[in-house]
Amino acid sequence: MKKNLSRIAQTALLVIGLVPLTTSAKDLAELKLLYIGPERSAAFVDFLRPKVARIETSSRANFQASDARNFDVVLLDWPQSGNGEDFPPKTSPLGARDAWSKPTVLLGSAGLNLAVVWQLKGGIGCTCMDPLAYDLREHPIFERPFRIDRNSMISIPTPKDFRAEIKASNIMVLPLTDDTKKGWKAGWCTYSYDFGSNPEVELFSGGVNHKTPTAAGLWRQGNLLHFGFEQSPEEMNENGRRLLLNSIVYISRFTQDRPIAITPSPFAGPVARLRSTPARWLRNPDYGIQMTESIVTPNVWEQVSPLSRAQKAEWFDRNERYLHPDATQKLELDSDLVALGVAFDQPEFFDRTIADLRANGTAAERAKRLLERYAPCGPKSGSPDQWANWWIENKPFAFASDAGDYRWYIDPLAQQRGKPSRELRGSSRSDAIGAGHGK
Repeated sequence: MKKNLSRIAQTALLVIGLVPLTTSAKDLAELKLLYIGPERSAAFVDFLRPKVARIETSSRANFQASDARNFDVVLLDWPQSGNGEDFPPKTSPLGARDAWSKPTVLLGSAGLNLAVVWQLKGGIGCTCMDPLAYDLREHPIFERPFRIDRNSMISIPTPKDFRAEIKASNIMVLPLTDDTKKGWKAGWCTYSYDFGSNPEVELFSGGVNHKTPTAAGLWRQGNLLHFGFEQSPEEMNENGRRLLLNSIVYISRFTQDRPIAITPSPFAGPVARLRSTPARWLRNPDYGIQMTESIVTPNVWEQVSPLSRAQKAEWFDRNERYLHPDATQKLELDSDLVALGVAFDQPEFFDRTIADLRANGTAAERAKRLLERYAPCGPKSGSPDQWANWWIENKPFAFASDAGDYRWYIDPLAQQRGKPSRELRGSSRSDAIGAGHGK
């Protein structure tokens, strides 16, 4: 009798499109969740309790990292304001970044707050995102365990703030609430210009916002999944609730991956912009020219100020690879890089500097400065042979970032698995045991 009832239930689920594609419904039903709030604990508990094995709650003030030991996924709810806490925050309720290993969903502005304290991706963007998912990627998170109905997408006029980058008159979006006209509380979206260079980061979708169409609304860094949409389950429609459930299931499979890059947030103090920023801002007519002037050194601006706006952008295109932050975090030309003739984030950087280490005089001294500046992960005060051996050993796992950090990193998960970092991306970074669930 039970088997027949089970088949009937499965048939009913198939009809309404809730059966997972490659995983069973018990994947969600077996998860143990801890919600850390307490602002919306009732809404999340009421929604999730019938669907998971266990859900408990904790306040941010009372939470200890050891409290999460017996749970599979943590949901962190941490609004920017209205909670009696200072912004920008100085400490994290989860403790130290290096000590946190639990798969975690960052709800709404929790992604910003945690990024400020832990220097994660997610610390630069805008609290201006509507519950309208945009630019959905082809990814398992929209399919499993519940299929997100892309036929529910609607056409809306291209938002004014998108028109500098999108010339089409309309865009397709997926509403995550039934009432798309309501003045919903804004979610947190993150500027994603550098995401592609970071192996532990994957972008699932953006969201309609008041800055740029490239901003990320739903994305992952290591064991942290940023669910930037601000609405609670009771405010979301069926697609929004399914997306939340899929996000919980997806991140539960990332117990081994970790955030790698150190990305300072401008909310915590001055930060250097990406090298591509000056040219990009100059080509956007909505950005005043003073904005570009404010992020470069006076010496750089003196060189470009006589040029037209278009010529300024071209100058930055030509010299972008030599830009580097000074002590005040403004971009200047790195004279050592100019002399080397190659950008710091190219593999040739190591070939050139290691070769120069073997020389005498000026070239060797310059190479030492450059390696110390851009490759702090390498051998300290290493000999040419030590550097050469280090580069041979670590080249498959190395990547560079200029998101305020301007340095090389080693991908520890790629190193651990003995697979080149460029090949270990996205879902393939899920747990080695049972990683097929993420493919």
